[in-house]
Amino acid sequence: MQATEGLVKLFNEWEIQLLVLLSFALQLFLFYAGSLRRRTSSGFLRFSTWMAYLGADFVAVYALGYLSRHDQDETREANPLAFFWAPFLLIHLGGQDTITAFSMEDNNLWLRHLLNLLVQGFLALYVFWKSIGKLHNAVLLVSGALVFVAGIIKYVERIWCLEAGSQRGLESRRRSMQEWRETMRNVTGMIFLDAAGYALTVLEALVTMRHVMGVLVSSGDVCAYSHLTGRVKVARLQLGLMYDELYTKALVLRTRSWLIFRHISQISFVAAFVLFHVTVDKRRYTKADVAITYSLFIGGFFIEASSVLNSMMSPWTWKMLKDHKWERLAKFSWFLFSSDIGWPEKKQRWPCSFGQYNFRSWLASNSSDRDQPRTFGQRVMAVVRRVMVDLVHVNKKKLFWMSKALDTWYMDADELIIDKYVAKEIILLAKELDGTPAREWPILGSLLEFIEAQLDSDFATAIVTMHVLTELHLRRYPPPSDMAAAAADDVAFSLAQVCRKLSNYMMYLLVVQPSMLPLPFSSLRVLEDFQSKENVEVEMQIAEDDLSPSKETVEEMVYMWTRLLLYAAGKSRAEIQAAHLTSTGGELITLVWLLMSFSELGDSRLWALRMIKTSDTDSAKEIYAFNITNQQAADISNIDEDEVVEEFFLGEENEL
Repeated sequence: MQATEGLVKLFNEWEIQLLVLLSFALQLFLFYAGSLRRRTSSGFLRFSTWMAYLGADFVAVYALGYLSRHDQDETREANPLAFFWAPFLLIHLGGQDTITAFSMEDNNLWLRHLLNLLVQGFLALYVFWKSIGKLHNAVLLVSGALVFVAGIIKYVERIWCLEAGSQRGLESRRRSMQEWRETMRNVTGMIFLDAAGYALTVLEALVTMRHVMGVLVSSGDVCAYSHLTGRVKVARLQLGLMYDELYTKALVLRTRSWLIFRHISQISFVAAFVLFHVTVDKRRYTKADVAITYSLFIGGFFIEASSVLNSMMSPWTWKMLKDHKWERLAKFSWFLFSSDIGWPEKKQRWPCSFGQYNFRSWLASNSSDRDQPRTFGQRVMAVVRRVMVDLVHVNKKKLFWMSKALDTWYMDADELIIDKYVAKEIILLAKELDGTPAREWPILGSLLEFIEAQLDSDFATAIVTMHVLTELHLRRYPPPSDMAAAAADDVAFSLAQVCRKLSNYMMYLLVVQPSMLPLPFSSLRVLEDFQSKENVEVEMQIAEDDLSPSKETVEEMVYMWTRLLLYAAGKSRAEIQAAHLTSTGGELITLVWLLMSFSELGDSRLWALRMIKTSDTDSAKEIYAFNITNQQAADISNIDEDEVVEEFFLGEENEL
């Protein structure tokens, strides 16, 4: 009992010190986690970042409240220097350059953060005002006032970035970028003449960012540089840039007025440290309090220096230095930007991974038909299912919520899927607008027509149906047994792997990210209905038996899943895609959505996307993912795939 009382007393004596150190530790974690979450699918990192993001403000506000409620005698006797830490807590509330918002909702709630700034700024000022009679050195008050200035600037920066990243802020910035684009065109023209390779790709991504802004606010504007933006590499860079625009302080670091305020903040912080270090008599305070104060200063310097280095890695910084002909600094910026710690071309992959979920494996009652566990989570789920379902006979529907979390896995982004199939199908859809005949479906046409009602009105059911049927069919493509295997079998197996990835990805979206799909009602109802059907696989097998295994069959399945992905992307709303820029290092469907916008395809662009066309009736401003009319369609298999990919990567000659 005495030991417990002693621990409580010790905690009460050191509570403010622990709170301040915890607040700083959370800021340090957020600085590094904020830069990592854009390129990782780690659920643990996302969860810990979310907890730190929520906890950082809570700890800082609680610490300010703690200081404000202590009377004069108690505070002087315990730790008089603690009042000097109040402005540091305001700096912590200003957040880090690498993360201003955890989600799009934080941006849209910027007014709430503004109210918090007024309340917490007043609270910090009140605590600091109380410290006038408690600190023994007038110079310490001046030093604290300088830190207070830095804290206010930091917090206002955060509010401004949140407002700029909201839907209203994006619309306002898009309009202002009309004049900016003309300036950009004049200033950047000479840079384009000397640029080549990756540098040219980066410049094109920067120049056409106004188009991406317009897409995000569902603007109907046609991009003046649309012929420049039809490239996968450019789109990937732009998604990375847009992530920075929405969820970091990148905008502050390239705005002249805010750069001036940032320099004022930095100078104030340095001056505060010099005054504290040189003129304040440290013997008046405990060694622990002095050490904590030095830790706050040195830690602040470290984070600020890292922020400067991080800003030098920005493509906007590199372009600004090139515009002003500061060649040495521009070369240093490019070196950081293109190095492994920056945005290297070889690692410039958005998304860096994409999710997978095999629903047919979950439906299987026979353990031999289930996928072998790939991850630790799947191994845990396999044990739970074996015990609870196979032995205890619990209805597996009751465990589906666990499967959604544990049976999901992530694979590295498949360049073949993006560069060959997605790019090719987008271009073919766009060519149909110019009169090019639609893709034929000689093998799957009758099946698509049979499930036409599902495709048009019940997208979730269509995905599950085709997913199960695809999984049943792909079992008929075993890997080549030896090096002497026929080339056709090898190609068919490779196509089957691509088809399985696309099928599993669409199921992953349906199970884990249903808001990204055009669903008329909850996906959970559809998933539960399929789990209740006892003969669902038998019914699918009957349909699958009509499909003979061949390279042509599985290739047509790949194109079918690609078209389903394009349809889902074309129906998606801009705010949904913006909100999911932070998920799992970016979603594949977001990249597809942006690539389609460059060709003005999609419901929010010029040409609305419909699912299936079974008659020759034309619809204005509409294009179809599946055209299975009786009209003769030209064979498009002879299209040069390398030429299609080159069109996406290189585009036409730019006019700059």
